[in-house]
Formats: sequence, C-alpha cells, structure tokens
Amino acid sequence: MFDKIKEIRETLRRRRNMNATIKSLHELNDLELRDIGIHRTQIDEVARSVIDFHRTVRNITEQESKNNND
Repeated sequence: MFDKIKEIRETLRRRRNMNATIKSLHELNDLELRDIGIHRTQIDEVARSVIDFHRTVRNITEQESKNNND
C-alpha cells in the first residue's frame, strides 16, 4: 500500500514539475527559445527530458547516499 502511495505521489510531483517547466518555456519568446537551442514545437519534449534527467540524478544521489550510510 505504501509503495502505491509513494508511486502516485511521485507521478503527481513529476507532472507538476513538467507543467511548470512547460509553462516557463512557453513564456519565452521565439528569440529567447532560439538562444537556448530549442524550437517552440520542442517544448513538451524538452520538458519531459529535463524532468527525466532530474529524476535520474536524484535517484542516483539517493542510492549513493544510502550506500554511504550502510
């Protein structure tokens, strides 16, 4: 039961972060987007990639911390 709640919480957190990233990128004008190397049509893809990257880094960091405490 706890694992399911944790999974749902993680899904909701990920969705909130992705929506915030998408919103921020949509607020940029086309010149600003071009400066950071993306096109407006890539915003959703970039947001997903950023969130996945951060999740991977967080998971690795948590695992390393756990291993160091053992």
